[in-house]
Amino acid sequence: MSRILIIMHNYAGISDLIKKNLKDLHYDNVDFLLYSEEKFRYKNLSEKLTNLYRKTVLGDKKYKEKLRTSFIENTLLQKAKSLSEYDTILMMTTEFFSEEFITIIRTKTQKLIGNHWDGLKRTPNIYPKLKFFDKFFVFDPDDVDKQKNIFFLTNFFFTFEEKKNPTRIENDVFYIGTYVEERFKALKKISETLSQKKISQKILLFSWDKREKDGEIVFTNAFLTYDENINWVKSSKALLDLKLKEHNGLSFRFFEALKYEKKIITDNPHVKNYDFYRKENIFIIGEDHEDKLKSFVEDPYMKIPTETKNKYSFESWFKILTS
Repeated sequence: MSRILIIMHNYAGISDLIKKNLKDLHYDNVDFLLYSEEKFRYKNLSEKLTNLYRKTVLGDKKYKEKLRTSFIENTLLQKAKSLSEYDTILMMTTEFFSEEFITIIRTKTQKLIGNHWDGLKRTPNIYPKLKFFDKFFVFDPDDVDKQKNIFFLTNFFFTFEEKKNPTRIENDVFYIGTYVEERFKALKKISETLSQKKISQKILLFSWDKREKDGEIVFTNAFLTYDENINWVKSSKALLDLKLKEHNGLSFRFFEALKYEKKIITDNPHVKNYDFYRKENIFIIGEDHEDKLKSFVEDPYMKIPTETKNKYSFESWFKILTS
């Protein structure tokens, strides 16, 4: 069996979920190298005192973060140099890794594959790194350029076994996201519409800054675990998805909805290009009539054929990347 290495940032614990799903599928040939895995340590007392001086006397609160970034980079470079060779190396969240690091990684495999879960326009530092990859997969069709070995691959839903706890529907609509000013205006507008139409909602918005509740929008500075998120998904009739203007790809939210048979309210009209699109299940803001929103939420979900759903499973996603 070929040896595989996955390199990625463990943002929101997603690498732990990937490990769990690989174990569930009986993959025992996959190793991981994670960004920010090492706890920061000062090189010496002098570096620690310098940071204290800059923070307290000069008011430079970013100096430690610079030290931390440098520490992580040096740690990654040392780990990369000490790696043995792998048949395939997969790299996600490429924006976190330097060209120097990827140059070393390139020497450790005959097949280096990238996968990106965001629009390339939002992470332009990836463009000069594309030359290192044999194939680079993106979730936004607009970013595809086969001449540059950039190919299309959607996001996916996890398939590991879950506890079969009975779930009671508590909300009509659920949304969780990060505070982005441009998206907040759209979120506030749809939240007000839901309230006017007596459609119950649970809206959680992550923000590092402390913010007061705004209508039905609740702010939090704590990340939800995967299980907490899925519990909210299961206990809702529909999920809300709001896209960013820089890309047209489908977020993970669409594939959670597909797995758990939940409806989607979205402002991303490009979902109509996918084979699982059904107007009974997906309400497009700005195109579908607002007066039908209440009945959309209340009407039954139209089941999607199993063979269509399975195309978007973790197993299918991983096989495409490693084939």
